[in-house]
Amino acid sequence: MWDGNHNDERRKAAEATAKECIRVLKEQFGVREAFVFGSLRGDSPWHERSDIDIAVEGLAPQDYWRALATLERLLPPGMELDLIPLESASPRLVVRAKEEVKMPQEPKERLRAQIEDEFASMERVVEEVGRFLASAPEQPSLLELAGLGKLVHDLYNGAERIFERIAVWLNEAMPSGDRWHIEFLEQMQREVPGCRPAVVDKALAARLLDYLKFRHLFRHIYELEWDRLRPLVEGMAETLSALRNQVSRFLDTLMLKEAEQASEGEAR
Repeated sequence: MWDGNHNDERRKAAEATAKECIRVLKEQFGVREAFVFGSLRGDSPWHERSDIDIAVEGLAPQDYWRALATLERLLPPGMELDLIPLESASPRLVVRAKEEVKMPQEPKERLRAQIEDEFASMERVVEEVGRFLASAPEQPSLLELAGLGKLVHDLYNGAERIFERIAVWLNEAMPSGDRWHIEFLEQMQREVPGCRPAVVDKALAARLLDYLKFRHLFRHIYELEWDRLRPLVEGMAETLSALRNQVSRFLDTLMLKEAEQASEGEAR
């Protein structure tokens, strides 16, 4: 756990870094517009795992990886950056990043909106995979495997961001250390008596663990094998559907419990 002062200092460092990143994007890469969004802008509570989210217009596709590498050299230790070209982003993300549609102010509605934003992005990932599978070769090329690996990686990242939003909303501590990803997934499958039900059941947690384990393999693209990657790719739609159903049920249960507690308080 990090104390409040450390978290405030981290946010100030993130704000200064984001400002410098935008300057570099405009001066060195010709970006027309750049928008800081997410928790750094105040769309959601800033917490110890928050990162810098910057959406851009006008970044040439061929410059994306070079720009990202340049910006990553500006980041403080332990800070991460998401750089989103709006030309290829989902319509929902575009209007959020540009604040054409404001994030709800009511905490419960804000949580639901944030989670729905994540699901919208994950559905685009699954749709892209579906288009590939419809005409997939018997043995994809290394380049195709790398692209599929990135999509598998993105699916789990989306799930983990949903879990983080739930934990932050509940003021629930998140693990730290080398195994925090695994421990956090385990935390999401456990009920917290008197506080919340499990977010996902054991079967879905086991399936998500397969996607989480893939993260390490993805760092070594030369080791990617279609026979090992294929079950994850083909299971993405089913996994996303199960996750959406279980998270929706979890939120409904949580909101109902909160409403009942409020009603009991008024009755007293």
